[in-house]
Amino acid sequence: EVFQKTRGRCAYCGCELKIREMQVDHVHPLSRGGADTLDNMFPAGRSCNHRKGSETVESFRDSVERFPKVLDRDSVTYRNAVRFGLVKPNPHRVTFYFERLEAKK
Repeated sequence: EVFQKTRGRCAYCGCELKIREMQVDHVHPLSRGGADTLDNMFPAGRSCNHRKGSETVESFRDSVERFPKVLDRDSVTYRNAVRFGLVKPNPHRVTFYFERLEAKK
């Protein structure tokens, strides 16, 4: 049932998941008082689930939106790729896959 909530895709990035690779994310983390119930669970890929950890959805969104600044600060390779026009920073408000699905309803 969790897998089908987002049609077999990660609730956050939208990448296609195989059911055996899916991890269950507690949208409202258990460590913050969230319930261990189906309505508080989303399918997630390993990368998104580990990165989100015990963050709220909004806190996770803020973290994802900071990625370009972190790359610019920490990666010479990234800065060089930008300088040579191979990568174009595109900071914007992140909309998670599950939110795009909900908007279509």
